[in-house]
Amino acid sequence: MEEKTLVLMKKFEQDHEVYISATDKQTYWIIYARIPKGRAQGVHNLHIGRKYVSGPNEEGNVLILPDPDNSEDYLAESWGKMDTIDDFLKKSLPHILDDMEAADREEGTCGASCS
Repeated sequence: MEEKTLVLMKKFEQDHEVYISATDKQTYWIIYARIPKGRAQGVHNLHIGRKYVSGPNEEGNVLILPDPDNSEDYLAESWGKMDTIDDFLKKSLPHILDDMEAADREEGTCGASCS
């Protein structure tokens, strides 16, 4: 992964309290994002996982696993041409923001039940 892409990823993490990991293998790429669910002040935010899977030979097709730890459900989308994991990461960031907005609309922060 290019250095400027790593910098972009770290800035996105800091700006949005999203934790991102990227896996770059020869035949597939995985972006795993832990997205905060709810934004209550002074309350621990619960993070939910989202996994985005594609690869260099997938012609822009992406599998999105909205809850990879608890469900086998997935969505399939086409994000256009992606030649490298850098392209994939850059295209995943707007989708992660959309998923954050959807999580914010859902009820439930961790609160006292996290202890």
